[in-house]
Amino acid sequence: MIPDIGEHPGLRGDTITLGAGAIGLSTAYYLALALKETVPHFISRPSIVVVEPSHNVCPGASGEFTETSSLGVLSYCLHEELASKFRGRNRYGFSNLTIYRISPKNFTASPSPANDWGPYPPINKSVANLPKWTSSSDDWTVQLLADAPHLAHLEPRQFCHFLRKRCEKLGMKFLFNSSVDSLERDDGSEGFTRASNITTKPKEATTTMSCSAAILAAGPWSDRVFSSLFPAARIKIPMNVTYSAGNHLEIRTPSWKPSDDYNSADQVFLNHIIQGPHELDISTFLGGTMYIGGYGATPEALPAYADAVFVQPDALPGMIELARKYLRLQTDETFEVVKSGRCYRPLLIPNNPIITKVKWSSLGAIGSHSSSNTAMENAKHTGNSMCSKPHVIRGFYINTGHDGDGMTLGPGSGKLMNRVRKTRKFQRSKFDRVECVQARRRLGSRC
Repeated sequence: MIPDIGEHPGLRGDTITLGAGAIGLSTAYYLALALKETVPHFISRPSIVVVEPSHNVCPGASGEFTETSSLGVLSYCLHEELASKFRGRNRYGFSNLTIYRISPKNFTASPSPANDWGPYPPINKSVANLPKWTSSSDDWTVQLLADAPHLAHLEPRQFCHFLRKRCEKLGMKFLFNSSVDSLERDDGSEGFTRASNITTKPKEATTTMSCSAAILAAGPWSDRVFSSLFPAARIKIPMNVTYSAGNHLEIRTPSWKPSDDYNSADQVFLNHIIQGPHELDISTFLGGTMYIGGYGATPEALPAYADAVFVQPDALPGMIELARKYLRLQTDETFEVVKSGRCYRPLLIPNNPIITKVKWSSLGAIGSHSSSNTAMENAKHTGNSMCSKPHVIRGFYINTGHDGDGMTLGPGSGKLMNRVRKTRKFQRSKFDRVECVQARRRLGSRC
């Protein structure tokens, strides 16, 4: 039983989303939209609270093509819909994207990215077709991997903040610097009654709030959160994040001018021509910034919170040197390092996302937890009538394991989670028949 520490003032969380990254925000957003459609009156609508241990939303570095093709199709359609409806180009840099891969001439090793990575086989191009900001060499082979209308691009931080604002407009509440440390179970209804929440800033406090369902979308921290909430669970989340981190830089060159934004954004993979064990890709964003990514990180244990993830200083000189080498810069020209960072990716074993409702018995032994009568008494005590609401969501859900595709697959995963909520199970056949006119589109994005 959760000790009665004190209710969180004015806060009711019929559904609690654990994590405010791209997946958590997308899940909360599409759930809120669905509830708005089915329960038009705000007062009677089940509430949603997003709980995040960090001080703000956590974009992460993500955005590649993905083997989860049907989910990628759905996500791209939803990304286009959002960008069209809410002026995505202005709000979060949504634009077309063209991707190239550079290799040495007579290259015979396995290519990276692979030849089946894009929507069509690689197309040989001249070095002259490379973006004007890229250096060139007669010893290179250039291939086009993807372009519009099969590919798009956005700025992850801006997109996550956009989603947060949309969620707040739908009545959602956010608890930052907070984490749920326990859930009071009600085996009779296969749901929860209350959640205990620990807040660390501005001062440390422990409070409780009503809760009937929880959705785990904590990215690379998902396995830790699950094991902490359900230490006796019969299942585990098989995640390996120690080797899934990468360093990145965001830079700005003095040669950029506003007219450059009329063109699509570009991304160039240099994996085959750089020396050493690392990989590298360079992407442009609207507004004149460039992202230098793909640079491997020295394996480190995942910190407790996203706020504690920083770039590895020893990696910076090598990344800056490579950027200078492959950017077309004048002799006396330099670039500004706007920011640097490192991102962990939620890498599951095997590498496929989990979007599911967890079978109640898998969360641990049944019979030692509160009954439905207790749940009703708790609801009366807190002034929450969730037990009598026909649209209340119950149970525990997981939406995680998207590796480097969180931003790409976020909207589709959020939409699919809502389908799982309604059908109570994952129906793969329906998922594969997503109706979308543009059938092989993807989203490329970085932080």
